[in-house]
Amino acid sequence: MTAKDADMVILLVDGDEQTRTARAALLKAQGHDVLQASSAVEAVHFAQEADRVDLLVTEVILEEETFGFDLSEAILARLPDMRTLYTTRFDLTGYEEELQGQTAVLQTATDVDFLAAVDQVMSTDAPAAAAAVAPAEEPAIMPPGTMLGHYQVIDRLYTEPEAETYRAIQYTVQRPVALVLLKPHLLGDSEAVAKFKDRERVKASLSHPRIAPLYEAGEANGWLYYTREMPPGRSLKDIASAGEQLGERVLVDVLYRVAEAMNYAVERGYGYRTLGTRDIYVDGENQASIVNVFRPPSALPRDQAADVQALIELLAPYAAQGKARSMLHDLSLQSHDWARLAAAMHDIRDDMSERSLLNRAKDEDIAVAIPPSRPWLVVAIAVVVLAVVTYLGVLSGGGGGATTLAVKSEMVRIPRGTFIYQKDQKAVMERDFWISKHEVTIAQYAEFLEALKKAPAGTYDDPVQPAGKTTHEPEGWGAYYSAASTNGSLNHQQLSLDSPVSNVDYWDAVAYAKWKKQRLPTEKEWELAARGSKGFTFPWGNESRPAAANLGDDYVANGEGGKIDGYTLWSPVDKPAGDVSPFGVVGMAGNVQEWTSSWETHPDYPLKRVPVLRGGHFGTKSSGDLLTARHFAADADEQTPARGFRTVSDGPP
Repeated sequence: MTAKDADMVILLVDGDEQTRTARAALLKAQGHDVLQASSAVEAVHFAQEADRVDLLVTEVILEEETFGFDLSEAILARLPDMRTLYTTRFDLTGYEEELQGQTAVLQTATDVDFLAAVDQVMSTDAPAAAAAVAPAEEPAIMPPGTMLGHYQVIDRLYTEPEAETYRAIQYTVQRPVALVLLKPHLLGDSEAVAKFKDRERVKASLSHPRIAPLYEAGEANGWLYYTREMPPGRSLKDIASAGEQLGERVLVDVLYRVAEAMNYAVERGYGYRTLGTRDIYVDGENQASIVNVFRPPSALPRDQAADVQALIELLAPYAAQGKARSMLHDLSLQSHDWARLAAAMHDIRDDMSERSLLNRAKDEDIAVAIPPSRPWLVVAIAVVVLAVVTYLGVLSGGGGGATTLAVKSEMVRIPRGTFIYQKDQKAVMERDFWISKHEVTIAQYAEFLEALKKAPAGTYDDPVQPAGKTTHEPEGWGAYYSAASTNGSLNHQQLSLDSPVSNVDYWDAVAYAKWKKQRLPTEKEWELAARGSKGFTFPWGNESRPAAANLGDDYVANGEGGKIDGYTLWSPVDKPAGDVSPFGVVGMAGNVQEWTSSWETHPDYPLKRVPVLRGGHFGTKSSGDLLTARHFAADADEQTPARGFRTVSDGPP
């Protein structure tokens, strides 16, 4: 296909608005659809949602210190048929490897030359990442098989302005290494030599399990070089070339380990260069490590927040599904340095570990090991289990339990009138409504499940509930209902029937509300009930009280938390006693996050509408936006251990 043969979808990335607008108009005049982006992050968002991009036109060096090469490689992971045309304002000597033997179009090129370059890219059989017509690729300084000291070159990995990096073998011990060679024409440049040796010393002084160490610095045949570890696994560049993507758990681990390594070096005063797809490796156990990108500090300090943002943008196209993309989008809206990113990823990893434990709990908590030499134990255990089940009724899914319930189903009247909504906006509630005083409990939800057994299938389902949704029993229900019914524990946390039901998706919450002849609250109803008409920051007022709600300031994944509010995970829905709104509604700041009936366009997916969630949960850090933050589910069928709901009635109960 050429630019003249068919209309194309072109993604145009340029930080200069005037140039971008002019070239977009030029391409549109040729009959093409043009998506304009001023930065890599905008380009990534377009690429995530687009069904097709035929051509990426991008600056080689973007304003946010992201390379167009990395942007192209990342998008190719999702859209492998895309071609790329690079534009530049800079001298690109030293970037021949990245350009794959091609030159870039100058920003000062005439319209005729620019269109000719577009046509050339689309008509050639060159690789998708290639740019406009150019001279042949610069040959490697050391061809495969070259011996340098006790190292043998295998192939060239990449070239930079001052050095080339090769894959090599240390033949004395048969160890694979990366060999970095100072380019020969710089050997007579004392400043370049000093700079090269300074970097050797910095790399040699770093010792961290996630940073590839320097092995040896040396001189052979008059050439200067050093060798470093080849990190285990594959680089992101290799993963993209294989057309693969990464799941949420792997991306979280990559971000955590990269941030941890970067922060380790930064805290010790080291400088570094921007990370690219060739610098981050993921091994067979999905653990990440990085190339030693560190160097002496420069006179101008790095903007860590910008560097973290660039890393998130770099990883965005690797996200394999909605949860991973949503997580990266949420991170992109925040400002983190390396330390804060590491801390945030640590918390997310802990939360995912809890989720995994809960999903396995049903099997792990009730499994009984029977020695093969003692078959009589089978009969004895069966008798005991039968007696316990008969007495407690805990495995039937019914409402009967062995504990006395402290929390009864109550509704609180919220009067009509003017109130403060979101950031000092005035809103009007036209009518009174009644909202659950507490979050729906395990005991209350068990009654619903029991009622479903006697009702025709689908009686309480939402009319638009997906056909594949066939049950309203939460994942792991058997394990935590059993624990709650006996005041037992799950994940090191004591449960009772007054604990909130969790692991429910939107369709579960809607069906329960319909069974109760009620509905889910809208966002505005939820916020009014939580903040009162005056719009308090917290349910109890404007003063922060860390112990007043079940929040995550004391969350510890191993179950030893709860030193501030008394709970690591779920609390009974009427505890802690301080989490009470001006209307007397309990637990809106913490415990579990809650579904609302409001649907909005997902900020990360412009064509996707999802339910909105409100409130904090046991893993949420206390902050001034607990009651105003809007959280977007990845999908209506998403379930987590930190998510529950309450209901609303339009009339008195």
